[in-house]
Amino acid sequence: TPLRKFVWHTAASGDIVNPVVNSVRFVPKQNLIVAGCSDENVSAKCFDSLTGEVVEEFHRVEGNCFTTDVSRDGTLACFGDASGALHFENINYSF
Repeated sequence: TPLRKFVWHTAASGDIVNPVVNSVRFVPKQNLIVAGCSDENVSAKCFDSLTGEVVEEFHRVEGNCFTTDVSRDGTLACFGDASGALHFENINYSF
């Protein structure tokens, strides 16, 4: 089906926490998605689009992540956060 659900975080109680997602980008030539959301703990993550598993959490993004972008070759991601900062991350993964 075209709909796939991703779990952002599971609380200690076992409840699923899915904050508002502000931005999503597909990583070219890989089965990966980077997403930015409104979350005070981890505002940007990279997911495996086939399994829904978290590949990486980007902890330098503070507060809400409002924008995401990925380079055409899929090696660099950019995140814009609520403090007005731009964060660049190497996302050159090999599986």
